[in-house]
Amino acid sequence: MATAEVGNGAVLDVAGRIGPRRSLWRGTRFITEVFDGADDALAALEAVQGGLTSTGFQTLDWLTVLYEELAPSQHAMPRLLFVTERNTGEIALILPLVIRKKRTLKVAHFADLGVSDYGGPILGPALLKKGRSIRRAWRAIRQALRDVDLIRLERMPAQIGGRPNPLITRSGITPARHSGNVLVVPETVEDYVRSRGKKFRKEIERCHRLWEKEGAPRFYRATTPEEIARVYSVLEEQQSARHAALGSKYVLDEPAYRAFYERLAMDGSDAELAALFAVEAQGEIVAALFGIVHDGAFTLLRISTAGQVGSHLSPGRLVVVEAMKYFVARGVRHFDMGIGDYPFKRGFGVEDVPLYDLIVARDLSAVPRALFHRLKGRLRQNKLARAVYQRWKPVLKR
Repeated sequence: MATAEVGNGAVLDVAGRIGPRRSLWRGTRFITEVFDGADDALAALEAVQGGLTSTGFQTLDWLTVLYEELAPSQHAMPRLLFVTERNTGEIALILPLVIRKKRTLKVAHFADLGVSDYGGPILGPALLKKGRSIRRAWRAIRQALRDVDLIRLERMPAQIGGRPNPLITRSGITPARHSGNVLVVPETVEDYVRSRGKKFRKEIERCHRLWEKEGAPRFYRATTPEEIARVYSVLEEQQSARHAALGSKYVLDEPAYRAFYERLAMDGSDAELAALFAVEAQGEIVAALFGIVHDGAFTLLRISTAGQVGSHLSPGRLVVVEAMKYFVARGVRHFDMGIGDYPFKRGFGVEDVPLYDLIVARDLSAVPRALFHRLKGRLRQNKLARAVYQRWKPVLKR
């Protein structure tokens, strides 16, 4: 097999893969390669960029920050699985995972760690359409994960980049706790605002009038290191103050999460993945918005306001509308408000995007946990069953 050096002593073969491999599993039709550790996993993914389809949370830029900044603090081992078609050498899918201990169980999760809204495989050029092909690919994945007790793949959309997610067809699929919230602006933002009704339009117009009266009204995307540092610092302060006022635990104040988002804001902006916006009045930031841009869509990650100081401006709504204008002018018309059912999102007329969990026990010790998660998923679809579940929840969790 022909090879070529790709740096650091690694070898790239004709199929575009990087070696040496940690392990290799050969099936009748698919070959699964396993790369453990951030360095090997990221090098392998970087070597095959091009022709891949994923959500923004499975891109190389996102995974680089997550694997290098967040995984060590969470005692999570990065793992990447490549499933390749034996005959063509084409990649069918890639699973970006982390392996963690949950009490006595060794669990394979998507590379999430509390910061990724959506999980899902990275889809390659080799299309998995037929049920038989999907079963064989999934069998190859399960064989490569023999060292884990439980496979727990959460919040997967049914479609990824317009392509069917093959994992949705597997046994063990249940509805996820959360759904996505998406809206599309077909023409102009002004037309969209009018389509939301008179009350919504009047409120947006009122916000703009008050904002202009405040003096020095300014909306901008932070692009320089100085702007990014300032806006992100204010966003953190505003969100932290809000949670402190509510008396709620704020996990993003923890050092590891702060480091993750700070690096994402800086490195992600350079990679054109992250986007950070601010609304100012009288020289002060009254709202900030942070998200990622991928495949023609903007996904909101974090939003903050100055609390009572600028509440009369409805700054949260204002910064979202201004960001929509910014993106529509640049051809981005899909806006993803992220997971979670909040009145703020409903006010924008978002549509639900169902998400799914795939929970599979790989060891007898993990069967109760897998059944527990599946039961929760099924109960979300049935009111009576939910009531029964709440009564028996303490017993089921033992």
